[in-house]
Amino acid sequence: MTVSADQVTTGRADGDGTAVFADLESEVRLYCRRFPAVFHRAKGADLFTEDGRRFIDFFCGAGTLNYGHNHSFIKRRVVDYLADDGVLHGLDLHTVAKREFLTCFAETVLRPRGLDYKVQFCGPTGTDAVEAALKLARKATGRRGIVAFTGAYHGMSRGSLAVTGSRRARRAGGVGGQDVGFVPYE
Repeated sequence: MTVSADQVTTGRADGDGTAVFADLESEVRLYCRRFPAVFHRAKGADLFTEDGRRFIDFFCGAGTLNYGHNHSFIKRRVVDYLADDGVLHGLDLHTVAKREFLTCFAETVLRPRGLDYKVQFCGPTGTDAVEAALKLARKATGRRGIVAFTGAYHGMSRGSLAVTGSRRARRAGGVGGQDVGFVPYE
C-alpha cells in the first residue's frame, strides 16, 4: 500500500477503512498518523491487518502486555477467569486474584533472592506506571530534575507528557519542560 504525505500528516486514508478514525478520534493520536493500517488480529509477536499483511509488533503492548498477543495458556486462564465472573477492575481493593499473584510473586521472586520490597499496582496504562516512577524517583532522590530522551513517548497524563520527547504532544497537553532536561536519542 502506498501512503501519501497527506495521509501520514492527517491520519486519513480514504478507501482503506481509516477515515472513520480521522473523522471521530481525537487529534491526540500519534502512532496511527505514521502507520495508517487497521489491525484485525494478533498472535504472539505478530499483528495482522484486515487485508492479511503480517507485522512484528515491536510495541509489545507498549509495556503493559509485554507477553505478546493471545498466548494460548494466558488466553485460557483469562477466559476461565471471566467465565467465573472474576473481578476485572478492583482499583486498590483486595481481591483473590491479587492475593494469589502476591503470594506467587513473593515465593518465586522476592524470598529466593532475599528481597525486601513492596509491590506497586499501577493503573492499567503505561502512563500510570510512568507517573508512579516519576514520583518514586523524586521521593527517593529528593531532587526535582528528570532527564529524558528526545525521541521518547511515555503517555498522555501530565507527568508523562512532561518527559515525552515530542514538543507537539507537550504543547497539545499544555505541558512545559520545566524540571526536565532532554538529551538526544532517537
